[in-house]
Amino acid sequence: MKLRSKAARRYAMALHGLALGDVVLDAVGVELTKLQGFLEGSEELRRFMGNYLLPSERREQTLVALFGDRMQPLVWRFVRFLESKQRLGILGEICEEFRGLEELRQGIVHGRLASAFAVSPDDAGEIATRAGSRIGKQLILETEENPGLIGGCRLQVGDTVYDFSLAAQLRMLRQTMMAG
Repeated sequence: MKLRSKAARRYAMALHGLALGDVVLDAVGVELTKLQGFLEGSEELRRFMGNYLLPSERREQTLVALFGDRMQPLVWRFVRFLESKQRLGILGEICEEFRGLEELRQGIVHGRLASAFAVSPDDAGEIATRAGSRIGKQLILETEENPGLIGGCRLQVGDTVYDFSLAAQLRMLRQTMMAG
């Protein structure tokens, strides 16, 4: 997981609060997802957002030409605010933080399932459903194959790790035997 700045978190929380208060949370979320897609797809746009060597009038004209009236009004005001604070360079991070806040509000958490062998999407879905019901949230799993586990699986949700692997059981057995 990529580390994001505290400023991005604060800006995302402020925007999330405004969108929630104005009852435009879904529209803002959709707009930020599109913006993040543009940023991920264009190296030039990312460079422009973080480059404040251009005169402010020229930057403003470029932003109006790029987004202008095609953007949800709250998001457009937010982009212009970030421009005034010279913080457009962290817009991608803000989009990610906003998505995280919205998932948290909806009760969605992300987890990682490591298994000694490939896990089918159906099995991963079943594990996500069962584990999600136990923690009381909707769990979205990212799967990976890790032959070092020997057998079984390891599930990580947030800071909690559930290790059902054969390698973990062998380690515990060894520790027990060494302790006498």
